[in-house]
Amino acid sequence: MHFMAALCALEVSEGGAGRIDAVKFHRLVQRRSRYQMLVLVAGLDREGAFAERGTRTADGVADLLGLSQRDGRRLVSVAASVFPTSLAGEPLEPKLPATAMALGAFEIDQAHVEVIDRVLNSDAAGRIDPVDWASLEVQLADLARLHGPDSLARQAWGLLELLDQDGAPPGEDDPQVNELHLAKSRHGVGGKIKGQLDSATYETVARAIGAILKPAADENKSLGQRQADALGEICAHTLDEGRLPTQGGERPHVAITMGLEALKAGLRGASLELGGHIGPGEVRRLSCDAQITPIVLGAQSEPLDVGREKRCATSAQRRAVAVRDGGCAHPGCDRPPSSCEVHHIVHWVHQGETKLHNLVMLCWTHHRMVHQSDWEVRMRDGLPEFIPPKWIDYSQVPRRRPRNSVWKPSGNALSRIRR
Repeated sequence: MHFMAALCALEVSEGGAGRIDAVKFHRLVQRRSRYQMLVLVAGLDREGAFAERGTRTADGVADLLGLSQRDGRRLVSVAASVFPTSLAGEPLEPKLPATAMALGAFEIDQAHVEVIDRVLNSDAAGRIDPVDWASLEVQLADLARLHGPDSLARQAWGLLELLDQDGAPPGEDDPQVNELHLAKSRHGVGGKIKGQLDSATYETVARAIGAILKPAADENKSLGQRQADALGEICAHTLDEGRLPTQGGERPHVAITMGLEALKAGLRGASLELGGHIGPGEVRRLSCDAQITPIVLGAQSEPLDVGREKRCATSAQRRAVAVRDGGCAHPGCDRPPSSCEVHHIVHWVHQGETKLHNLVMLCWTHHRMVHQSDWEVRMRDGLPEFIPPKWIDYSQVPRRRPRNSVWKPSGNALSRIRR
């Protein structure tokens, strides 16, 4: 602490040149610290320290450091690349030796390692000669010393393309594994879809969209907009006809949350179960043909008067918990209600009641973690909060998922509208 105070004083006294040198010094300190962090994470993973505490390494690291689950997985992945171990837990040679050397010399950052690891684990990298692969790894480590992660990525993919000029063998360039990724918008309005389809699946999807696609003359919309509308209409028909299997104990449906008075007045928009917000016009359209389930709320927006004595939560109770928790209630988790289970805070075998004050919605990962680790769940003011184990936070300050103002209902009633 005294050293850092002296450094700060020096930065002020030295002016611009001194501050530039100080920035470089702090970068070096950060790289040393991050490298040591990777060493520690790799060691904890090798020893099974997180497994002993009832959680996966990536989840434990995310909770311990206050990271998102995605960043936790990235950190653990880099640690495994730089400090791999055998199934017996014995250290192995790094699979990216030149990259590990540059990282250990504090010449590159974790972000550089992520780029190199992603490029060299691609399908294209798997097609090149092993000698070329090793040479490319050395070359990328050298480039990482001189360029930022974004520039490194562009150059890395370019170099790999030169080594893989023939590409995939005939017939393999058409993706044989279907991939589809759904990502809700960070701004609460809709989301994005991206992916790749094999020939048969693409033909099926394209024909289905083409069959319902509106002519360009009928609407002042682009082809992309009309195709998106067609896909949404196809999915809506499928949900309406009840062809899909049950999900979380009931058939899939589009769920809207809003105040009952607002619904009657038709003046406000509403929140969707998977995130996002729609305007009053869209609410009126959906409510023309919908099932409305009233759920009475208390002053803190906690559902009341739903449920009865039973070991498993009823469909009504599950809907009420979904309205209250908005998906997995664990802090930092954004899994929607369709990917969650209802957990008894006090287990049913220990005389826990199947009532709303004893139920919380958790995704499969956090449900397992709560049962196997030292995390505790309790209700406060009608809402769930989580107490971390001491190895994460010695003071065990309770944590609660933030209540998004867009989602917070008004009035004393909610209506969930099922398409």
